[in-house]
Amino acid sequence: MSFATSYFARYKSLPPFFTAQPDKDLIIVVMIPCYDDISIFETLRSLEDAIPVRSGIEVIVVVNSGETTPAATVERNRTIYTRLQQQANESYYSHFQVLPILIEGTEKKKAGVGFARKAGMDEAVRRFAAIDCPSGLIVSLDADTLVAPNYLQVAEKAYHNASANCFTFQFQHLYDPERYTEAEIHACQLYELYLRYFHSALKMLNVPYAIHSIGSCFAVRAEAYTKLGGMSMRQAGEDFYFLQKAVKMQPVCEMDELIVFPAPRISDRVPFGTGASVKHIMAEGSYRVYNFELFRLLKTFYDLFPAFEREDVQAYIPPEIMNFIGLNPFNHSLVECRKYSSSPNTFLKRMYDRFDAFFIVKFLNTFDKNSAVPPINVLEAARILNKETATAN
Repeated sequence: MSFATSYFARYKSLPPFFTAQPDKDLIIVVMIPCYDDISIFETLRSLEDAIPVRSGIEVIVVVNSGETTPAATVERNRTIYTRLQQQANESYYSHFQVLPILIEGTEKKKAGVGFARKAGMDEAVRRFAAIDCPSGLIVSLDADTLVAPNYLQVAEKAYHNASANCFTFQFQHLYDPERYTEAEIHACQLYELYLRYFHSALKMLNVPYAIHSIGSCFAVRAEAYTKLGGMSMRQAGEDFYFLQKAVKMQPVCEMDELIVFPAPRISDRVPFGTGASVKHIMAEGSYRVYNFELFRLLKTFYDLFPAFEREDVQAYIPPEIMNFIGLNPFNHSLVECRKYSSSPNTFLKRMYDRFDAFFIVKFLNTFDKNSAVPPINVLEAARILNKETATAN
């Protein structure tokens, strides 16, 4: 029985797209969703120009649209797919095999990047299952994202890292003034500053889920993907939901090398993320983010977790957090975590699983501009964080 048999029996997926057997040395499948994006060919060129590795590599490109997609977009998608198929037939790329998929007419409630990413990653699982390679690495990339010359080498290094099943890669948006306007670049720099601010603030809390969650910057082993129930079909944020599930299974390994360069352009493809944020920042002229004081409150809360195993120290929880959770729900969670924990480490894991990244985001989102702890300018937030970090060190 294949490692993927139970996954496809339990979870809905599209029928297989390919019947040809993959090479037996396949260890990496790069998966790219593509919606009306001609830049996919530049992305593939950057992969082709990367330093080659001796391992087998395939690149699955899912060209997708939904039932409400405009006819002109559907036609452009078909043109992209036809060109990709021609490249596949001609073995156009020498460092990998490109496998294009065309999906059209997806119902409105499902259509989007999550559905496309899941379709491609499910197909990658089938490729690895065909050669009985549960450790095969599925690498997630985006159609408008260029990669560094050592991209394939870093992916191969991740594959050989037996201590982890899921990985994130370092990124920096492509700030090229010949491609993008000064306004786009400035707006995206503010957005990227926020991403790093949020990541660093979570690191300060010493919580296990302090990772970047970006669709073009992660990888997961095929068997681990199946155990996690596959990719979320959300129309945005699918990467965040998937990676936070992964964190609860096993620590995610953050690779150090800078190898991914997403586009800093405006986009309406998803309701949030880089494209939507750049558009918002350009319209507003500035960017306000979570007040750093909220992370101080959260740190106080998470620092209490070891004591909670045997002591009732609820009185030390910041009132803003206790009011958000509720005393009775918190005590119920505490009783459950104590009851089913056989060691301090097990207790901590249960507490972290109960008060996870979703809890943090929901808590932070309750503080709007009219609250006692309103959002602040991202430049000010980063300055406070840097000062706090310097003081701590």
